[in-house]
Amino acid sequence: MAYALFNRILASQLPMQFSHPSEIDRLKDLRDAGYIKVAFSPPHSAVPLCATVSEVTNLGRAAARYFGST
Repeated sequence: MAYALFNRILASQLPMQFSHPSEIDRLKDLRDAGYIKVAFSPPHSAVPLCATVSEVTNLGRAAARYFGST
């Protein structure tokens, strides 16, 4: 669930790296919602796909306050 991953991001020091495919999919959802800034490794690189979350956006922080995540 993207909500649980978002809470993990909020509680951790950034940047954070992720490599599990299900986490990558959830990070894409959070990025598309505008909650985080994340960079993905090129999909055709020699290493497995990974993502680095660098920031929780102002919208993400507002959503966290509204939904009681902080």
